[in-house]
Amino acid sequence: MSPHDGADEQVDWAAVGQAWGVRFPADYVAFMATYGAGGIDEAFGVLAPEASTAPPEGPGFGSAAGETAILRSLWSTEGGPAGVEAGPDSVIAWGVSCGADILGWLTVDDDPDRWPVLVWERHGSPNWQLYDCGMAEFLRRLFTEGFDRCPLSDASLWGDPSPHFVHWREERRRIEERLDPYTGEPLSWSF
Repeated sequence: MSPHDGADEQVDWAAVGQAWGVRFPADYVAFMATYGAGGIDEAFGVLAPEASTAPPEGPGFGSAAGETAILRSLWSTEGGPAGVEAGPDSVIAWGVSCGADILGWLTVDDDPDRWPVLVWERHGSPNWQLYDCGMAEFLRRLFTEGFDRCPLSDASLWGDPSPHFVHWREERRRIEERLDPYTGEPLSWSF
């Protein structure tokens, strides 16, 4: 998956860590430095960390703070994964799927590199799943069909041998220029 040149988010990890009260996993830090936040084949969004845990005004879709608030609310109302004794404050969101799934970490270990990936799968049964791998390994296994089944409600990226990443700034630029954000071709529809 090729990144866009200059996509580094220039994250102030000290400020982000202070706001969230944790260090973030090394693979996520490296992903942000290489790719930044953005979309993968219009089917998945990787969220950038903010230096605030307060969700933005409105529903909060598309921000780490907003999606974390939604994930924690789901945990509060539904309970978390079976056998997990942690509470809703132990989850942080890092991604969303086009199937309305939310992906995050279960942050109960002091070492963020040992945090498992947590998926709230909107159409799953049960909705909550834990995967004993980091964020980058989770994506690799998604693209290579490295799980027993697709871990997301939408299988668009399941087994995708050449996923295409678009940084959020490039996506925005293309949309403003009426270009398809993933192909760069002129849009056949208007806003």
